[in-house]
Formats: sequence, structure tokens, C-alpha cells
Amino acid sequence: MYFYQRCFTSVAIISALSLTGCVYVEDDEDGDGNGYAQYVNLVPQSPDIEFVVDDDSEGEMSFAEATAYSYVSNVSYDIEFNQILPNTENSNFIDDDSLKVDNKKVHSYILYGETDYPSSLEIEIDVSDVYDSDFDDGYAMAQFANLASYDDSVDVYILDADSSLTNQSASYTLSLADVSGDTELDAGDYKIVFTESGTDTILAMKNDITIEEGEALSYVLVSYDSAGIEDSFFSIVELNSSGARQLTNEAQDSYLRASNNITNTSAISVAQSTTSNLVAEDIYFGELSDFILIAIDDPDEATNVDIYLRDSDSQAVLESTSIDFHADEIALLLGSGNANSTVTSYSNTEDLRIIETHAKLLFSHNIDNESSTSISVKVIEQGSSPDSYDESDSFSYLSTLDVEIEAGDYDVYVYDSETDDLLLETTLYDVQASDVINLVLSDYDYGGAPYQVFTHYNE
Repeated sequence: MYFYQRCFTSVAIISALSLTGCVYVEDDEDGDGNGYAQYVNLVPQSPDIEFVVDDDSEGEMSFAEATAYSYVSNVSYDIEFNQILPNTENSNFIDDDSLKVDNKKVHSYILYGETDYPSSLEIEIDVSDVYDSDFDDGYAMAQFANLASYDDSVDVYILDADSSLTNQSASYTLSLADVSGDTELDAGDYKIVFTESGTDTILAMKNDITIEEGEALSYVLVSYDSAGIEDSFFSIVELNSSGARQLTNEAQDSYLRASNNITNTSAISVAQSTTSNLVAEDIYFGELSDFILIAIDDPDEATNVDIYLRDSDSQAVLESTSIDFHADEIALLLGSGNANSTVTSYSNTEDLRIIETHAKLLFSHNIDNESSTSISVKVIEQGSSPDSYDESDSFSYLSTLDVEIEAGDYDVYVYDSETDDLLLETTLYDVQASDVINLVLSDYDYGGAPYQVFTHYNE
């Protein structure tokens, strides 16, 4: 599905007033008649969204992405929206809307909520002081908003970096779709925390946020669902002059899964010690483990975790690896090779966010016999000729490739990227929208060809 988006036409820039954090411009001495606009996709389970402003496209944005601030005339703009799907072109998916840009204000126009029929929210930040020759540029303007799918209000704490919540009072209490209004913050380093209202249960937290003088910023609490994990993920999205950035939620759990494609094993176990601290048992050949919770020692830094893959029968260590884990991360550890000779492993972060309009296929190249070769895939409608389709980008041994498809039945072809030799093929039946499916490409149980694919539905 494709969105057609409209773009603001910028007025001529005659002079510029540059501050440390942002660049504000004015087209006359007083800066009258112009403001700033930004478009933001915070629809958690949506595909990319294109914003169409006055019949021009502002571009396609994934979840937690935004346009940069655009300097535009002080008028109203018509906005339309399209969703980007893999195979088809869609018409507008919600009613048209409009945005009135006010003089000397930054307007962040946000889509959020349900995928099929999102709601909109506008955050306005007054930056009129930057046009004042007497402007004290030692502070920034910030706003805070709650757009999480959560049944209760949230409290917002704005603290100095490294501060504790102990004996602190909430700066704001926000129900769903509430916005704080303008907040003046001195330039410096901050810690922002969102909690369940009236409790010390942290939903999202980020320390060491550097805020510079003259910036106009918004911090929005969002949530989204990931396949295979029951609880929602919470995140803070910062909206700034360059667009948006999704901050690491230092209060969010991190997870590891292990894949056993080590030939000549019946099952393996995962441990955090050579002799003890078993975290996953009896992962049979071709299986993925359950999610393993990883404790993060210091959310400001990576936590180094030693992982040992052991033969479940003999308890012999087949492979050991060290993984740097950050808060708010899901990783897949691919175990490959031959238990009778050499075993290798490598971890990749995984994006398991559910997209309600279509499915995601997460391919892993775990074919040890092709370890020196990159591979590529074709995912096509069942019964179609593969010769009519291009191969995907290539991906190397123990790395991954994500492919998005719509609901349906598909034939999957896997090729040697250099020779174009067909290595294996399979068929996926009845793929549904919202599916997130791991496809681990593997040797035969006892090594070498014929190669096979293990398909795991994350539910």
C-alpha cells in the first residue's frame, strides 16, 4: 500500500538566527507570518506512513520517525495519509485533516493510536522569544506527552542526570493524549522518567539526555507490541529539529533467544557459566529457545554477558561467546557448525514489532556448509515463476534479513548470491497479517546438504 503525502513549501529565507540547538529563520525584521511544521508517525503497529501536505509528499516515515522542522507560511495546510504495504497501493486510510501553522510556533503533527484509523495530536511550542534581540539563550523549550496504550495516567519526572526518584515530586500527570504545555529547561543534562501515576513503577526512563540552549523539543511516551512477548514495550520518543529519535528505555527488560542448528546434536543447553547457571535447557536441533531474560547491570553502558552452548547429553561446552547487551534489546544467538568439529555462534538484534497490516519474515543464514558464501532469497506468490522476480539483498553467514509481505501463500527460494545456484526452496501457507516469522536456514541434521529451513511463528 502506498501513501501519497503533501509537503510544505518553504518561504524564502532572508536571514537566519542560529542557536546552539536549532536554527530559526525569519523573512523580515520581526519574523512575522511564519512558523515551523513537523510530521510524526507514532502509530505503534503501523507500517510506514506517508504524509501528503497540499498535494506534495513529505516522505515515508516508519514508527517513531518524523520530518525535520520545516519553515513555512502562517496559513492552513491540507494533509492526507497513505500506508506503505509491500505489494499494493492503498488509498487514504483515514479522513483528510488540516494543520494551521501559527506565527513563531513549532507545530508537531502526530498520528497515533489504531492502525486502521489513527487519531491525531498536535504539539505546539512557542519559539517567539528567539526573534527577540534581548532573548536569554541559556534555556530550551520542551513539552511532554502521553500516547502510550496504557489504562491509567502517567507521571512525568524531569530530573538532573543521575538523580534518584526518591522524595521527588512529579512534574506532570498526563492521561492519554495529554500534553504538558511549554516547559523552560536550562541547558544541561537531564533524566526523564515516566511512571504509573501515583506509584514508583517505571514505564520508561532515559538518563543523560543533553538539552542545549535554544532547542524546541518534545518527549512523548509511546508503547508497542512485539511478537512472542506478552507485555508491551514502552519507549520515549524525542521530537527535535532534525526529526525524531527513539530513546533507549533503560527500565525495559532485555531478552536473548538461542537457535540450535549445530549438526550432530540432539539438543543443546544455554548457560552463563561453564558448569552452572543454566538459562535454557534441551533446545533440540532446529528449535529456538524461549525468551531468556537478561539482567542489565548499568543501563548507561553495555552489560557484557558470557554465554555457553553445551551439549545436553554430555554437558560438554560446544561454544562460548560474549555478548554486549544494552537495555531495551532483543537478541537472537545463532548456533551453527558441527558438534564433532567446529561450532560457531553469533548474535543479532531482532525487531519483533508487530505490523498489523502485513507480515514480517526474519531470515537467518545458518548454513555452515555455505559459511563462505552470502545468500539471497526470493519470496513470491505461490505458483509464480521465480525467473520473473529479482533476488533480495544478499546476507552473509550468521547474519539476518527482514522481508515484509502481505497475507497469502508464498514460495521461498534461497540462492547462492555469487553463482545464483538454488540452495533450497519451501512454501509458506496462510501467512496472516501481523505474523512475525523466523526462518532459520540450516544444514541437514548430520551436516551438509540437503539444506532445510526451520520456520518459527512468534505468537
